[in-house]
Amino acid sequence: MKKMLIILLIIAFLTPATAYAQNSDQSSSQGDVSGGEAYNPDYNVLPIALALIMLYLISYLLYDSKILRKVRYKQIWSIVLVGSMLISGITGIILVLITDYGVRFNLNFNLLFWHVETGIIMAVVLFFHIHIHRNKFKRILKA
Repeated sequence: MKKMLIILLIIAFLTPATAYAQNSDQSSSQGDVSGGEAYNPDYNVLPIALALIMLYLISYLLYDSKILRKVRYKQIWSIVLVGSMLISGITGIILVLITDYGVRFNLNFNLLFWHVETGIIMAVVLFFHIHIHRNKFKRILKA
């Protein structure tokens, strides 16, 4: 039953992802305004979140089917969390050096974009981390 639910969730996440991909060109050119602020198509919150959720559900399905060991399952998502934190943290420090101290780096890419993108990854994977370690969190919150 659990496997069927996970497969249905994966299918449910695929549907809005394809609709988003089809409509992203139209909405970015129209300049939609909602809530007084213009939509910023530069950051990919929805595609990143949906892709990570699908990957997590697939890895959980592999773990639940005993194809993936529990240790490896935890390691994968811990590495993603730590990697995104490191990239987001390092780019954040570089951004602080640039804005507050006027330090200049010869960089050919948008540092703020990658800082935000890895921050989105980190925020989504944080919920996976809480799910993986939910029993430990329950014990901590009870104390």
